Amino acid sequence: MRARAVVGIALALSAWVGGCGGGGHLPTTTPTTSTSVPNTAVAPGYNLSVFTTAPASNLKPDSIIQVGTNLFVGYQMSGDVKDGSNPALTNQVVEYNLTSNVTMPSKTFIVPGHVDGLMAKTDTEIWAMANEDGNPELTIINLTTGGQATYHPTVNPPLHGGGFDDMQLINGVVYVTASNPSNPGTPPATVVSLTLNPNGVTFDVAPVLAGDAQALDITPSVGGSPNPTFLTMVPLMLTDPDSEATDASGNLIVDSQADGKLVIITNPGTATQAANVLTLTLFNDKDGPVTPVDDTRFVPSAAGPNGQLFMLFTDATNTIYKLQAKFVAGTAYSCGQGQVMMLDLKTGHLTPVAVSVGDPAALADPHGMVFITL
Repeated sequence: MRARAVVGIALALSAWVGGCGGGGHLPTTTPTTSTSVPNTAVAPGYNLSVFTTAPASNLKPDSIIQVGTNLFVGYQMSGDVKDGSNPALTNQVVEYNLTSNVTMPSKTFIVPGHVDGLMAKTDTEIWAMANEDGNPELTIINLTTGGQATYHPTVNPPLHGGGFDDMQLINGVVYVTASNPSNPGTPPATVVSLTLNPNGVTFDVAPVLAGDAQALDITPSVGGSPNPTFLTMVPLMLTDPDSEATDASGNLIVDSQADGKLVIITNPGTATQAANVLTLTLFNDKDGPVTPVDDTRFVPSAAGPNGQLFMLFTDATNTIYKLQAKFVAGTAYSCGQGQVMMLDLKTGHLTPVAVSVGDPAALADPHGMVFITL
């Protein structure tokens, strides 16, 4: 990937201070700038280290969430199919206690399918969505009893033709990305709301954002020149709706990975719902080729009760990494293309803060990301 070969991107960022969304800036007063991970570099004020590794070499960490003082990681198997065509396929959701020995899982839950999105429904219940490309299934795990229940969509294949991926809970409603659409830009929804049925085995979905919806283009420039569609309505036509997040204002953030776009949905599911779309590029490309990202997350408003705030992200090398800095509340970070990047929500520019150097496999494929507060 482009940034992996440009060592100076990560090492010369002390001169870059800017108007990232949420008032973010590169921290310059953190005591250390270091990485203990071979063949990687970090921007000034950042510290990169290995947090833990997968319980087995054939397990690949993906989605990652915090519930209280526990961490939950969805582990996929090497060579998984993503469309549910192997009904015998199982993955793992592994629990770690963040206040004790994080290298040893405290519990392991076996779930059917290729696990993708994880979501905390309550303090005692997490949801795991599987099969992003087709035949989706949802497993609900009771953290108190260890019991599990798996639900399937009432309508399968779903109207958009693919599977379901990530989930966010906003005002009591579960919003899900309708991934791998058969015909992007057509009416079947790209974001849906999900409701469990009383029968305990199926779920229904309702459209929230149509596949042919219009959104306000908030990308100010393209290719180094003013964007001709800036602040006008444009068709979304998302080909790869993937991960979701919630920002500090309660907006639903949808990442369309292969398209290099973020969709910001305000007041989701209400009569005043509106959508903005931002195209993502590396800052040094002067608005050049779009940069696909996997996850985008926002720095929490405060550290935890013990004063701890740090980022964890998963990687295809069977590793979970820890990134420390003086993070600024509300600032957005994205990962993908072999790097972790700060995102300027006003321009769509991505500034790498942790990258591979010399060996592209050092950070092979950062994707799942979470800010931990303790």
